[in-house]
Amino acid sequence: MAEKTLTEPVPIVDQSLEDPWKQVMVLPCHLRVESPVTVFTVADLLGLCPGSLVRSSQREGSHASVQVNGQVIGWGELDVVDDALAIRLTELL
Repeated sequence: MAEKTLTEPVPIVDQSLEDPWKQVMVLPCHLRVESPVTVFTVADLLGLCPGSLVRSSQREGSHASVQVNGQVIGWGELDVVDDALAIRLTELL
């Protein structure tokens, strides 16, 4: 009976599956932060154009829900960074 000698170990698991998150890290998702507007009419809607401002009833520091692909993932506070409105995550579900 002939004897076999292995010089290198044979991988049991495919190396490409070593880090399963690596494959999904580049998938796009939709992030949405909801800020209620107390008074908004059809006339307001029809008057929207690029650069329009819509006033919200929430102020800087107010809590807002944070959703990814339609699912609430947490809460945050509205914040102003430079000249932009931002959300500071305060709680993740």
